Amino acid sequence: MYLFCLLLFPLAFLYYVVSRFPAVKTRLMISFFAFVLAGVICAFRGFFMFRSPYIGGRLAYFYAQTVFTCAVFPLLAYCVFLLLSRDSWRTKIESCALFLLPFYAVYLPAEIFANAVPLPFFFLFVKPVLYLVMVIAISSEGRTLFNVIVLKRKACVVSALIILVEIALPALIETLWRYAFSAMLWGTLSAGYIILCALRTKFVFKLREELLPIKKTV
Repeated sequence: MYLFCLLLFPLAFLYYVVSRFPAVKTRLMISFFAFVLAGVICAFRGFFMFRSPYIGGRLAYFYAQTVFTCAVFPLLAYCVFLLLSRDSWRTKIESCALFLLPFYAVYLPAEIFANAVPLPFFFLFVKPVLYLVMVIAISSEGRTLFNVIVLKRKACVVSALIILVEIALPALIETLWRYAFSAMLWGTLSAGYIILCALRTKFVFKLREELLPIKKTV
């Protein structure tokens, strides 16, 4: 039962690398860095920090904690990579999935299993899929945002808003589930989120070709 949660991101990462190996083989150190960084963070939190799951009744607090822990914090780790890497900005942006997939492969199961057992179906199956789809979506949309910024297009505002929504929705769905809202509500929202993100990125890991011509490298 735990295998789905444990193997989803590693298998997704393997498929991503194998399907485009010639293009990413020189950048696999990025994935190794992300994997090690996630392991260090999880080990540090496990040994030196104690954080019990929030069981209070404040929905806004639970949502804020969840979105920070499961979405914003991994993206901050990605920002650390952006600052440390000496690659071009285009290469760093295009390496988003190469960083986030191995990072989440370690980080998300550790975050899930930090909760009390037995773990519910939502944690073991729905939550991993939501965050996998989120990684796929923001990896694609990040390329679009970079392109429109480079070309000084006003569309960057729209692209940035799309990324914010993609980041915010998984935690909102978990909050609805956690506070016993109708399964029809959070289930429909989950299915819609997955389908729309998949359609926007031309289904799993087939990141769309950008239509905007790039005339310079940043």
